[in-house]
Amino acid sequence: MPAFERPSLTPTDRDVLSSQAVGALRQAYDIGDWLAWQRTPKGSSNVSFFVTASSGSYVLRRSHSRKSVEAIRFEIKLIDYLREKSYPAPELIMTRQQEGYVEHDGILYLMTRFIPGHPYDPENPNHLFASGHGLGLYHRLVKDLPGPYYRRPVPALTTLEPTGIKGLTAIDRLAKLYLSAEEQKRLMDGFSYVQNQCIDVCQSMVEISPRLSHRIIQGSFGRSALIFHSNALSGVVDYDRATYELLGMDLAYAIKAFCRIHDEDSKDYRIGFDYARCRDFLLAYREAESLSAEEIQALPLIFRGQRLVKVQNKCDNLLRKDAVVPQEAKDVRKLAIMVEREARRLCWLEGHREELLATLMNECI
Repeated sequence: MPAFERPSLTPTDRDVLSSQAVGALRQAYDIGDWLAWQRTPKGSSNVSFFVTASSGSYVLRRSHSRKSVEAIRFEIKLIDYLREKSYPAPELIMTRQQEGYVEHDGILYLMTRFIPGHPYDPENPNHLFASGHGLGLYHRLVKDLPGPYYRRPVPALTTLEPTGIKGLTAIDRLAKLYLSAEEQKRLMDGFSYVQNQCIDVCQSMVEISPRLSHRIIQGSFGRSALIFHSNALSGVVDYDRATYELLGMDLAYAIKAFCRIHDEDSKDYRIGFDYARCRDFLLAYREAESLSAEEIQALPLIFRGQRLVKVQNKCDNLLRKDAVVPQEAKDVRKLAIMVEREARRLCWLEGHREELLATLMNECI
């Protein structure tokens, strides 16, 4: 059965700061003359820019249009708290009015001082150890962060079943408009497997979640969020997704980022983990923060749940956009590629859950 064709990508204005935005930001921040700015190479939901000013180097983040004032104020509170505890969070640049962010034309901007250093090196075992230790230290520190806490409006792993099925009829309508009969069948087969996974993961999470820890998760603790000076972790950035959630959501995200065997170009969309790296990452984590057997036992289930949340979010985004501007065939085909890929990854995770769990438990507890 032939695979879906990958849709071509077209450039957008996401890479550009408008002259109106630059003017407003120049007025808001007292950093001297703006000499140059260019988009950073990383970023998906948000767009960030390196800004060179007469007073130094900075990073400017343009938040997603759905970012709320409540969310960015909590993010600022978290960063300030971490810096007070000597954690390597970035230094926030305050506005002339001593605000931690700028709102312009309905979009929220946040500026931090540039942290010099080097990116994560997957071939350097000291970087892997520093990463695991850095996440453990973060989780230890945020236990004492005073409330109230922000909760992101994203699907919870205990509510996957009802929300996972909700948008299927609307997606099916779009598929019939734009996809061939064979493509429609492939998409519906993928959705059928995803729905069954939603039911299984939801029921299992409802049973075990009362025994699991909740924490202010960092939400993006991966390779692109870390900055190193030699072998030492000198910067941890990207707190946009910080929220009060299951601690295991952070662990699963980080293990996938640092210990996954990457093969994005594989036609089978396989997924795998380097078990030795999983062991080393968790051992480094536990030097900074304790980790119960229940938390590790939940990880294979959370891995699956995170893939399901991704499918839900992508479907919701397509339907939200279609309600404003009718989507095109390439948009629906892109969604179909994603559903097929995630269904195959879910299949791998389900088939290897006992092996993965045995490895984590035997080597880390």
